[in-house]
Amino acid sequence: MSPLRHLRNAAEQVVVLLVLAVLRLFDLVGPTPFWVFVALLGAGAVLQQPGVQDRLGGGTGERLWLRVGSRIAINTTLIYAIGWGAMLAVAHLNVLSRFVRQDGSRAWRPLAVCSAVSLLIGQVAIGCGLFSYLPLPEGHGVALLIGLGVVSTSAVLGEAVRRREEAEAALRASEGALRASEERFAALLYDGADIITLTDADGQVVYVSPTAARITGHDPASLLGDGLWTHLHPDDYAAAAEFNARIRAEPDVVHARELRIRHADGSWRWHEFVTRNLLTHPGVRAIVGHHRDIHDRRTAQEQILYAATHDELTGVLNNSAVKLMIEQTLAGAAEGGYPVGLLFLDLDGFKQVNDDHGHAAGDEKLQLVSRVLESTGRERDVIGRIGGDEFVVLCNGVAGPEQLEAQARLILAGIADAQPPGESGARVGCSIGIALADPGTLDAKALLRRADAAMYVSKRRGPNGYEVFADSMIANAG
Repeated sequence: MSPLRHLRNAAEQVVVLLVLAVLRLFDLVGPTPFWVFVALLGAGAVLQQPGVQDRLGGGTGERLWLRVGSRIAINTTLIYAIGWGAMLAVAHLNVLSRFVRQDGSRAWRPLAVCSAVSLLIGQVAIGCGLFSYLPLPEGHGVALLIGLGVVSTSAVLGEAVRRREEAEAALRASEGALRASEERFAALLYDGADIITLTDADGQVVYVSPTAARITGHDPASLLGDGLWTHLHPDDYAAAAEFNARIRAEPDVVHARELRIRHADGSWRWHEFVTRNLLTHPGVRAIVGHHRDIHDRRTAQEQILYAATHDELTGVLNNSAVKLMIEQTLAGAAEGGYPVGLLFLDLDGFKQVNDDHGHAAGDEKLQLVSRVLESTGRERDVIGRIGGDEFVVLCNGVAGPEQLEAQARLILAGIADAQPPGESGARVGCSIGIALADPGTLDAKALLRRADAAMYVSKRRGPNGYEVFADSMIANAG
């Protein structure tokens, strides 16, 4: 779990304690000693930790009844200790939502049973003298109604999640069947979507199927001899020569290669060539080729890859992609013996832009910053957005921290210059943390933590500045 997640969980517990303290001032919390609330909230926080849940689950995510029961037990003890009994038991639904996200629809039954049992025990405790603001027997009625509500809601939510899981499983199965069907269909398809060619031992194309006219726009007769290869993209000459050599060297083996062919309309289209050398086959004595236009598929794959690795709003690398680049760059630096620098940027004033002018204005500021980063860096620098208003610039082969400081000054000036004083709307700046990794000394996480720690030091000193990581900041680097 990230430090930010730990901080958020701790903050939640503190807020609850503050609320309880305020309620006690107005005599709205029972006589339970305050240290009991602290202990219960602490125990609940511990149980929320993934490591604790993993141990309770035996390391396999099982033992769901134990994991749910322990959470419900602490939750119920806390709400009955407050003094309002079952009225606060709707909090059980929050526990349900957490377990459903983690364990799926199977979580609802353990929660419903544990909730009902815990409410029953709580009401028995009230009957035996536990303090409650709700008089009896009305309190029992409230517990019954809320218990029924929690159970029924759990059942409805569990059923909805189960149906979604079944639909997703069916979709996956359908997609798998569709892929298999497409592969079988492609294996049986010798014309229509494919161009079939026969090439003799001298390398001359002696047959081109009629589908070439529809796929390439060229007359099949014009592709005979060397005609087909006159339409090959110049950048693919070497790849085609290597492909042909493999075909000749490995007869009776299927070879595949993607090459660009010029369409009759002048555009370059990607084709997949699947070829088998059957020159020694007495019934064929030719190199048999099947090739098809895969330009749209390849373009879509490139677009999907781009979308998977780039931030949609700014066009720079996204969080996962830039972290992978940091890891790869550090590995290369360890082998090459050159240092790697990292600039960690956190925008100043960004929240005010969003609050005062809306998220569209905030998006414009993020795009502005990404443009500045691209214009102020070197061509080989890697730029990424790792959070809402956080960016990093990865610089390999740097001379030293002075170079990174100079680049930080360029960034600060570039962001300021891109927002003229007379421009309407709030302005943003940024705080920059700088960290340098000598070859083989740090991994990606450590380098990020150092740059992040330096950034926070800069931010504490005021907006629009930068700091270089120093060992004195190590406590903030994790």
